[in-house]
Amino acid sequence: MSAIRRRRGSRDEVARMAGPLSIGMLSFTLMGLVDTLLMGRVGTVAQAGVGLGAIACYAFTGFFRGLAAGPQSLVSAGDGAGDRRRVRRAGTAAPLFGAIGGLILAGILWLVGTYALGPLADDPAVVAEAGPYVRIRALAMPFSIGAWGLMAALQGLGDTRTRMWASLAGNAVNIGLDFVFIFGWGPIPAMGAAGAAWATNIGELVMLGVFVVVWRRRFGRPVWPGREVFVSGARIGLPAGLQWAQGGFAFGIMSVVLARVGPAHLAANQIVINIVSLSFLPGYALSEAAGVLVGRYLGAGRRAGAARSVRSARQIAWAVMGLCGVIFVTLGDPIASLFTTDPEVHRLVVQLLLLAAVTQLFDAAAMVHFGALRGAGDTRFTLLAAMGGSWGLLVPLSIVLGYTLGWGAVGTWVALTGEVAFIALITAPRVVGLSRGRVGRMDLLLGA
Repeated sequence: MSAIRRRRGSRDEVARMAGPLSIGMLSFTLMGLVDTLLMGRVGTVAQAGVGLGAIACYAFTGFFRGLAAGPQSLVSAGDGAGDRRRVRRAGTAAPLFGAIGGLILAGILWLVGTYALGPLADDPAVVAEAGPYVRIRALAMPFSIGAWGLMAALQGLGDTRTRMWASLAGNAVNIGLDFVFIFGWGPIPAMGAAGAAWATNIGELVMLGVFVVVWRRRFGRPVWPGREVFVSGARIGLPAGLQWAQGGFAFGIMSVVLARVGPAHLAANQIVINIVSLSFLPGYALSEAAGVLVGRYLGAGRRAGAARSVRSARQIAWAVMGLCGVIFVTLGDPIASLFTTDPEVHRLVVQLLLLAAVTQLFDAAAMVHFGALRGAGDTRFTLLAAMGGSWGLLVPLSIVLGYTLGWGAVGTWVALTGEVAFIALITAPRVVGLSRGRVGRMDLLLGA
């Protein structure tokens, strides 16, 4: 409570929470970035296959991550209200949601990797690389999503440093094993895309170990959450999970469009996604910090502090992501050269980075707004807003511009820019309602 009295939503408070979180998320993102970078040395087909496999995993993973993170808002609000009993119950519910969801997800991804990738790409060689990658990644999902729940519970208490250290440790293991498993070393044969998947799995197991140790120290022994906490966590987590899932599927359709256009467009898209994630994830870290602070201040009965947290996070996100946009514009060519030696892929990457630079400022606002509204338990609205952007703009425009008109990756990124701008604008009035008492599910956050 002393932190609440000292800094009610200032930029300093947001930055202190988002800083370690941003480092951790950037480190975690390097798992995908290193995979993409090294697969480019194997070949464009292998790079496209890992890209297709990674997007297939993302399309299904989002729902279960959102569900596992639902109790985070309950932890934040309980912490703000000084309700230690509720904090422990919600803190146990999050990893339970994650472990159960991860088991279900493992089965889904195994089926996807075995049967569902063929229709998604015209090139059988790309499918041959993507299938084993997805099946291997499926094996780690119970541990991966369970770890996500542990992480969400810790973040609800404002502990963002654990995510940083866990991500750094997991990423260090992943990078080292990538070189061994992808290219081979001594008695270990070169496994290509499959090797990248195994390296990522082992890195995620390391992260799980870190989260388990710290969770036990912060929450003590697990306690049964009880019906009300389960229901409240699910009522926040289910819409959040559906929001992530529908976004993943919309993104998946965008990738299918590119797979139909050709491997160069798919590979370029995956490269730019990984590059842009270096600016996207600091913005996302700020949105997570805003969500935690909004939940905490609403639980403490301080709506002005909740609203100020959103404004502070948005200002920092604009500054960070705007700077990254300038870098994308001025250094697009040398950045592209780091990831590919294919002239067509290089040309497309430079063009997409220009569009990504335009997207940055809209994305900064959209992410912070979504994070704040999730922290307030207002996940039904965020689901509807996300669906409007994805299925009203991203999907139809990707098909028309990317495939029908033949713009390829450039067309799909124009569609993506339109979607992000729409979400930023439609969520802005809703966020204003935080300070006026019109937004915030206190019945779910505090169990009233």
